[in-house]
Amino acid sequence: MRTLVGSVLLTISQWYAFFLFSQLSFIEFNVIIGSIIFVLGFIARMLGSIIFGYIGDRVNRRVALILADITLAVSSLIVLIPNIYPLIISRLLQGLSLGGEWGGASTIVIEAYSEHKFRGFITSLLQLSVPIGIILSSLTILVIYNYYVYWPYSFLSITFLSLLSLLLVKHITTQKVTRSETQPLLEAMRHDWKNILKSIGIKVSESANFYIFTSYIFTNSSSISFLSLIVLISISFQLFLIPFFGYLSDLFGRGKVVIIGLILMILAGIVLSRRNFLPGEILMSISDSALYAPQSSIFTEIFDKKYRFTASNFSYQAASILGGSLAPVILRANQSSLVLVTLSYVLATFISVLLIAETKGKKI
Repeated sequence: MRTLVGSVLLTISQWYAFFLFSQLSFIEFNVIIGSIIFVLGFIARMLGSIIFGYIGDRVNRRVALILADITLAVSSLIVLIPNIYPLIISRLLQGLSLGGEWGGASTIVIEAYSEHKFRGFITSLLQLSVPIGIILSSLTILVIYNYYVYWPYSFLSITFLSLLSLLLVKHITTQKVTRSETQPLLEAMRHDWKNILKSIGIKVSESANFYIFTSYIFTNSSSISFLSLIVLISISFQLFLIPFFGYLSDLFGRGKVVIIGLILMILAGIVLSRRNFLPGEILMSISDSALYAPQSSIFTEIFDKKYRFTASNFSYQAASILGGSLAPVILRANQSSLVLVTLSYVLATFISVLLIAETKGKKI
């Protein structure tokens, strides 16, 4: 239980920090600076997946998590320095930390519950850190702009959360695994490149979906408080839908749940493109729940233990660049059709789901 609680708390603090900075990049900065800060976080996440993945697969899973936790705490303190360059450094460190932590926490949790009948449901509890993180960040936005709080001060709460999670993470136990013979990412690419590509394809539409309805939405002309409230209402559905879809993935299979999410994503894109914000955002949130709930299971179940930490992390973060960072920036830059962008991502994931082997009940 300590493993699950510590991993969830650390992942909440990671997502809270990343989402808060992502939303602020659309509010506090002009299009160029805001887009640079937004995208930098995603690029750093992929670098973090390689760096911390190497530590996790070659040294120790727990050590990688502890270092990611410390990196987050440092990045949250740097934000307090009133200059654009410290902000960029903070965003880079924040991305590095999240890039290493997500796959590490997922790997540790699924290996701890590898024999459990409902491990899809258990790992979906880790995915709850995302809606909790966005709820915290959206509430923070409401407080900042309703009470005129200097926004960098809000990152002090993230420092506190990361240090609190460190008290739990430093005591967790991890499985002993056969170490990768070479650089884990190179070995994964050499022996398992097909699954890396499929994993990226599965993740990419969910990532685009999520950042459209939680960050891009703030580019609309409505008030920030109104949009924050809509995001909060929409994301709250995920608190019970993510575990629900995680449970369904144990009963009917990971792929079937992802396909449900894709159908809902198409409907959400149509509704949101007509500026029906509340129903569109709720549909996006429900769709995202179905797409996201099985991901920890899929990403860690398909890769060999020798490079599981690195391969799952790298696939996740690479897809986040292609989906999470590109989709909102493309939409913001040239007002592209939301339906067209949505359909292109749905198609990529649908093909990947058809090609990937079902992992429900697979011995890992």
